[in-house]
Amino acid sequence: MKTYYDNVLKEENTALRFPSFKNGDGFQKLVASMPDDQALGEWELHTLEDMRWNDNHQRPIKYWSRDIIKSMRWLMRQPAYAEHFIYAPQRWFNSDTPPKRLYTEMHTADW
Repeated sequence: MKTYYDNVLKEENTALRFPSFKNGDGFQKLVASMPDDQALGEWELHTLEDMRWNDNHQRPIKYWSRDIIKSMRWLMRQPAYAEHFIYAPQRWFNSDTPPKRLYTEMHTADW
């Protein structure tokens, strides 16, 4: 990731501007200094010893995860996302005559 950020920051015609840091190290230090990152809990490495990718890739499957409850608590405390959360089911309809009910997201389904 550090190399990716270094490359993005070197691009002259990019629409993205990052005044807080000049390279990937600066970005990583900025993220590490964020106090809410600790509220998410530590990353944990897991290995599925009894599973393989396929016959050609026999190595065990490894993945990283965090506690989903801690992650959801952190996410729901973020003011930037507050207006995007939906806490109750909704019924959406299209503009046809007669209107037809739309089922597009979890909150538009029958609960």
